[in-house]
Amino acid sequence: MKLLRYIGIHCILGVLLMAGFSACQDEALVTVTRICTQKVGDTETELAQVRLGEMIRIEGNGFATTKAIYCNGVSVSGINSNFITDTQIIFTIPKSIPIGSEVKNKEELNTIRIVTEYDNFVYSIPVLGGTPTVSGVSHTLAKAGELIHIYGTNLRGIDKITFPGDIVVEAGMFTESSDYTMITVTVPEGGDLLPGEICVEGISGGAYSYNYMNCKDCIFIDKFNKESDAYNYSNFLTATMHDPLPADTYGEPGSPEYYRAFPKDGPADFDPVTQNDTEIANFRLFSQKMWDIVLANSNGLIKESTSCDKLAVQFDYYATAPWSTGCFRWEMIEGKSDYRQTTVSWVENGELAPVTFKGWRTLTMPLSEMAAVKGKNVKQVREAVKDATGKFIYKLGKFQVGGTYYTGTVMSDCRVFMGNFRIVPYSKKSYSNN
Repeated sequence: MKLLRYIGIHCILGVLLMAGFSACQDEALVTVTRICTQKVGDTETELAQVRLGEMIRIEGNGFATTKAIYCNGVSVSGINSNFITDTQIIFTIPKSIPIGSEVKNKEELNTIRIVTEYDNFVYSIPVLGGTPTVSGVSHTLAKAGELIHIYGTNLRGIDKITFPGDIVVEAGMFTESSDYTMITVTVPEGGDLLPGEICVEGISGGAYSYNYMNCKDCIFIDKFNKESDAYNYSNFLTATMHDPLPADTYGEPGSPEYYRAFPKDGPADFDPVTQNDTEIANFRLFSQKMWDIVLANSNGLIKESTSCDKLAVQFDYYATAPWSTGCFRWEMIEGKSDYRQTTVSWVENGELAPVTFKGWRTLTMPLSEMAAVKGKNVKQVREAVKDATGKFIYKLGKFQVGGTYYTGTVMSDCRVFMGNFRIVPYSKKSYSNN
């Protein structure tokens, strides 16, 4: 009798222990209640999607024994163990994680997997790259069939590029650089006809370029002709040229129909030390006539009421050596610093980054960088310049970029060609990436 009672008690204890163990296991299973952003000033925004490079906080239960975390099937290494508790995990999604078509196993696409001692939990959520941006386009008057480069950040997993006139180029017809800062694409048939912007779109969202594409009706110096253009005179430039240049552009844009060059007598060295504070070339122009031509010919693209903060001067240029010293400078009123804009494109993020040429490029000079022009409309600026002469300059010397002065490096045996001077729209639409 005692034996039976002893056995019975132990059976009951065994059942209770098993039940308790099962309950502990259930409590150790992973649950995710939400994923939030984890950044300074915002730790409460709940995320319906996550992006590479973003710090997130996973909230739930059962995380205490976490052994590994996977995003889109790839292990996330280096997670600080202090940021893992039973109820939350904080980590940054690595930028190296594959997204979209890069994920080979489609069952792992758009997933975060949490592996613990007791569970292997998969949470489904869109995993995107960084939000795309477009900062510039290599040539804004390129013809159909010519290659252009679209510059920006997070240009990864782009599915299509739309040119003005809703002319679409699908994935497979363009290439992305390995660091996702450049797309190379051929201008499609019809993509060079209408003014407007380029739009890139992909798995991680989209972005617009500035609306300065194809503004051929905004040209104010075409033939460098004093009668028909806003051009005045120069002692530094060649006569107007017509022949295609260079002989091989490697598919990139060729020369304008009309262009001029400097130095006038042929290629020369541009030395920022021995030629410090030297104007290598310049020409004068009629500033009010410039505005008159643009207002008359732009088909309403630019009006008297248009804010100059949304306009820029552009021209197309080509050099026989990488641009690594000197500035292009535009003075709407000659000699007045508050009507001056200076561009030094060979400095990028505090580093020397010479501009190289296969074919021609477009240089953009925002009018908002002229102190006397900023905040005014076209009518106000046109009236202010009156009969003043403007001046375009290429100058060597020391130039300040981001608080630091740069001189650059020698451009050996160089000649610079330029044409198609124009005033263009310079604003950008906001793409909804929510």
